[in-house]
Amino acid sequence: MARIRTIKPEFFTSADIVTMTPLSRLFYASLWCEADRDGRLKWDVRTLKIRYFPADNCDINAMAEELINAGLVMLYEVNGKQYAVIPSFLSHQAINNREAESVIPPPPIDAPFTRESGVQGEGKEGKEGNGKEGKGIRVTAPEITFPEFIKSCEEKSVLPIPEDDPVFNWAATVRIPTEFIFVGWQVFKLRDWVDAKGKPKKYKDWPAVFLNYCKNPDWLDVWSINRDGEYYLTAKGKQAQREFCGVTA
Repeated sequence: MARIRTIKPEFFTSADIVTMTPLSRLFYASLWCEADRDGRLKWDVRTLKIRYFPADNCDINAMAEELINAGLVMLYEVNGKQYAVIPSFLSHQAINNREAESVIPPPPIDAPFTRESGVQGEGKEGKEGNGKEGKGIRVTAPEITFPEFIKSCEEKSVLPIPEDDPVFNWAATVRIPTEFIFVGWQVFKLRDWVDAKGKPKKYKDWPAVFLNYCKNPDWLDVWSINRDGEYYLTAKGKQAQREFCGVTA
């Protein structure tokens, strides 16, 4: 069911939008109408092609791949059904309180995102332990609040984000300076981790949540990218750097 959504003027000059092909930009905006209030939608490119590009001779699969590679859309699978989530959806949309709650399951936060397939899958051992392939989601840890996660790390004398965390490999791949990741973590820690009803959010894998936030700078607003493809700290990032890293220049 399509929904009424809004589009901001800065959309057209956003760094992650201007590098995309025109039809892919339109496809991205059309997904906002398709997504529910949490930015989730059923992922069927053939249906999406018929619904939003009925008269256009375009390669919907190539357009979808462009969105996935840009990190604007993340695909995942639950119980054999494929879904998508728009990570920055809530940063751009003001949701009507009367809109129905999402009936689409959230992405499994502890499942690795596989760019090869474009699906947030279950990994090599992504089974429930019952011998049935593709059934359910692998549960590896209980869901805990962010303060509980920090307390657990302190009790175990481990770093919340260890030196071998995937976020650093990702940063190296996209050429984001390591010190930016540290600044981002400081900002991430200061977020008010509660849902719309004021209840503390719980996740199984908080480092994975942080990685998702890093992949979607609208959530952190710590860094951005210039026309030359180089990352720089935003005003918010520079302020955090001065406060937490002792940088005064």
